[in-house]
Amino acid sequence: MAQYKATEDKSESDEFGFERKKQDGDSKGVVDLAKYKQPEESVNAETSAFEQVMSQMNISDRGAFDTKFAQLWQEASDDNELLSVLMCEIDFFKAYNDNYGHQGASFMLLVVGLALKNICEKHGCFLARYKNQEFAILMKGGDEEKALEIAESLRKAVEASRTEHKYSSVSKIVTLSIGISSVYPISMRMLMNEAGGALVNAKSAGRNQVCGNFTLKKSANNAKNVPIEENVQIEEKPVANIEAPIQAPIQASDFRLIMSDMNIADRNSFHHNFVKLWKESTEEKELLSMLMCEVDYFQDYVDHYGEAASEDVLIIVASVLQQICGKFDCFVSHIEGEKFIILIKGGNATGALRIAEALHKSVQASATEHAHSEASDLVSMSVGLSSIFPSDMNSMKTLMVEASKALHDATASGRNQTSVH
Repeated sequence: MAQYKATEDKSESDEFGFERKKQDGDSKGVVDLAKYKQPEESVNAETSAFEQVMSQMNISDRGAFDTKFAQLWQEASDDNELLSVLMCEIDFFKAYNDNYGHQGASFMLLVVGLALKNICEKHGCFLARYKNQEFAILMKGGDEEKALEIAESLRKAVEASRTEHKYSSVSKIVTLSIGISSVYPISMRMLMNEAGGALVNAKSAGRNQVCGNFTLKKSANNAKNVPIEENVQIEEKPVANIEAPIQAPIQASDFRLIMSDMNIADRNSFHHNFVKLWKESTEEKELLSMLMCEVDYFQDYVDHYGEAASEDVLIIVASVLQQICGKFDCFVSHIEGEKFIILIKGGNATGALRIAEALHKSVQASATEHAHSEASDLVSMSVGLSSIFPSDMNSMKTLMVEASKALHDATASGRNQTSVH
């Protein structure tokens, strides 16, 4: 485990900037935290000794992170530059804390913090301890490849500390999982949730690795949503929280613009495309499926979190739907309020059900808090699915009615599920 020991032995620095003290039987040595030792004075009631050491190491707290995030968001928006968030979590931290004790875990956090700080200072990134075992890093400018390169350096630096962790299932030393999201600034909450979702992917894929989510790309005129690989087999909840005190309310005009930039159709465009797909499916004798989706207990969310936060939630849900639908070539529309409709041409009923379940799970995996939902403590979605072979014997209204009935069954049965008619 991380050791806190002052000694007269000569120190040396490794490639990641750690100062080490040579120990008997340990060719690599251990990280020297002695230079960060607190002076012999009482700790005030407002700040713990641990937090003071973090501050001395120039590792910011959550409040400073939120302030810096708002600042860099505005600067990146003004400069038309990429802004990246790297969410870092120490693997199996609870097991470390349970077995090495609170003091040992605190020292280990300092070791990890030092490792991250050295890399962040080298690349001009902003580092903060987000909460518990999580660190958050902000990087303005550069590109996705640079963000991934820095993330790998951070992960390797933590490994290079060689901090013992006998109770980790991924390694015998302390390791780090990292999630990245990079955007040309639009919604700050969306960026945080995307980074949190990428962190979940890193953990569910085995931990001790970096996963990126680069959903918003730069275009000639504005930011454009480009879906990338999506992992819907999520086993753990990400750490993003919609209640984060981030001051970036989305204006109504921004909301419509963002939906348009993400290729989320409005009600009028939905009708036009529904007619088009119905005609094509009739001529080609292909199945046409409709998924009617509704964010669960959305009015309760509006009542308790406010209009601005509610629009952010709709954007997060729309982003999730577009990522999945982009992969399967589906058509997504925001009809009104909390309602979305997705059209799938071709395939079979089983394939449509799989897409519906992927959408349902991915919305829940965004891990956006909803403390006032009776279905879940996170934002969730109910889905009604119906499929039909369009012909002269049936109508578009039939498909709409059946999908609506299926959605009603899903909501009447407790919500947060998919129903099929």
